[in-house]
Amino acid sequence: MVRRVFFITTSILLFIFSLKLVLEGTDDLNKELQDTLASGPLGCLGLGWLLASVVLSGSPVAASALVLVRDGLLSAQESFAMIVGSRLGASFVVLALGALYDLRFSGKRGGAYVGALAFFVTATIYLPALGIGLLTIETGVIDHIGVRPPDVFVDVLDIAFGPVVAACKNLLVHLDIPVAWLVLVGVILIVVAFQVFDLALPKIDPLGGKLGQMATTIYRPSIGFLFGMLVTCITLSVSISLGLLVPLTVRGIIRRENLTPYILGANITTFSDTLAISLLVDHASAFAIVLCSIAIVTAISLPIVFFFYRPYERIIDSMSSLVVSRRWVLGVFLLGLLLLPLTLFLLSV
Repeated sequence: MVRRVFFITTSILLFIFSLKLVLEGTDDLNKELQDTLASGPLGCLGLGWLLASVVLSGSPVAASALVLVRDGLLSAQESFAMIVGSRLGASFVVLALGALYDLRFSGKRGGAYVGALAFFVTATIYLPALGIGLLTIETGVIDHIGVRPPDVFVDVLDIAFGPVVAACKNLLVHLDIPVAWLVLVGVILIVVAFQVFDLALPKIDPLGGKLGQMATTIYRPSIGFLFGMLVTCITLSVSISLGLLVPLTVRGIIRRENLTPYILGANITTFSDTLAISLLVDHASAFAIVLCSIAIVTAISLPIVFFFYRPYERIIDSMSSLVVSRRWVLGVFLLGLLLLPLTLFLLSV
């Protein structure tokens, strides 16, 4: 118990410190990024997608999107699009993981199927959510939702972490290194903070134990939906929670028809850490953007789970099966998922 409390406390403090570094580094990026940062929702969609694919996680990218909107480098619509892109990038990571799993265990094709399913479910939910979200933000609805933490909370964080952040900044200045590099350091430490948090979690054997027993009971879409929400909320990473599906499915512990509701649930609670980040950013629009994302994704997902699941599952299954039917088809698909966001980004710069 003491060990878990230590890791949880350390991960929280490291997470806050990481965000403070990102905030400090972003201040120095203002002038440099004015002419090079992606502009427009589609460009920011591509940027978020690419960055999440590179850092293998959507959470740091979503955090960066909120910091950028705070400093006026991105509009609320552009920040929202970048967050959506980060989720598409995270699902691409699961697809790449599944493809590598199949290559490692030759003859097995289940890993790539899980990845393709994760991407198609994410895309069919988040792309419509992107359009609805942009229209919602355009109406100005989020202007009335703004929530900011108490001033005393911000002051305490400044007192606790301010001296250390200032020391890091002064060190870079002394070494004649641009302060903007604090952004990269902060993003890396955010990933590290998530890894430290994982150390506090009980060890999970995806092929047996309680998880294996629970996986065999996920037959109803509603149960799978709630299970996906729970696992993602605990791991704070949709890449991890969906990555668990690869060995579970390949070994036959979770049936293919049970994957879709799990992924739908995971794609909602993946915002749990982003919602916390929005409060630390200390900008009214940041919280509203994340809350808007959660509301829209949930509003799209719930009717599918409870009313249209079977036809939706059949369509997603057909698309995923087609992608993994031939190795060359999978290769072309993976290449396309890299070129598409890159094209969106380059066209907007």
